[in-house]
Amino acid sequence: MLRRRDLLLGLPLVVAAGGALALTPRDRMNLLGDRDLEKLVPLSFEGWEVTPSNAMILPEAAEGSLADQLYSQTVSRLYVAPDKIPVMLVIAYGNTQSDLLQLHRPEACYVAVGFQISGSERVEIPLRGDARLPARQLIATSNDRTEPILYWTRIGDYLPTSGNEQRVMKLRSEMRGVIADGVLVRMSTVGDPTPEAFASLRAFAGAMLAAMEDDALSTLIGRPLASEMAG
Repeated sequence: MLRRRDLLLGLPLVVAAGGALALTPRDRMNLLGDRDLEKLVPLSFEGWEVTPSNAMILPEAAEGSLADQLYSQTVSRLYVAPDKIPVMLVIAYGNTQSDLLQLHRPEACYVAVGFQISGSERVEIPLRGDARLPARQLIATSNDRTEPILYWTRIGDYLPTSGNEQRVMKLRSEMRGVIADGVLVRMSTVGDPTPEAFASLRAFAGAMLAAMEDDALSTLIGRPLASEMAG
């Protein structure tokens, strides 16, 4: 027979266990579905066209590596256009964002291969209509090259612009009972990090998203912003 003292001691443990169960993610959000990421991103738009290149800084995706576990699909391309700067595009998609598997932001992966990071700041990319995409721009410098970089990340429907925001927004998804997917979209060029270079990267990003099918936009920018772009 349970004594009153045992009941009082055990009740907090039952409540804690119930709270932990309530916070355990049970649903998955996968905005890519079974589609091929390569086919969602256009090969040409507004004068830019894909050309072969091996100049990009990429996650090391050897079988069994951390990047191989993090990213289920990746896209890497070099776009060129007459009278415009060349743009290196890297998109890395992960179908699970958890404590062990989280998107690696450029501040981490560039430093890992010997670059120094400077000039990091939050920016907004103008999109169709009045839509604005929160993003981050920064400068990566090594002994033999400098890259102005523009990128954004999506965790579920959230668009975090810093590592702290990314952790907070992942936790929000988990508290809603959802294990979210995520994507990193990065574009860069090689050259002086002038305001004009960053403006060109933002223009490229806006043109690429405008050229995508409406039902594919949520994969890169989440459903709320995709709906805003679609009008």
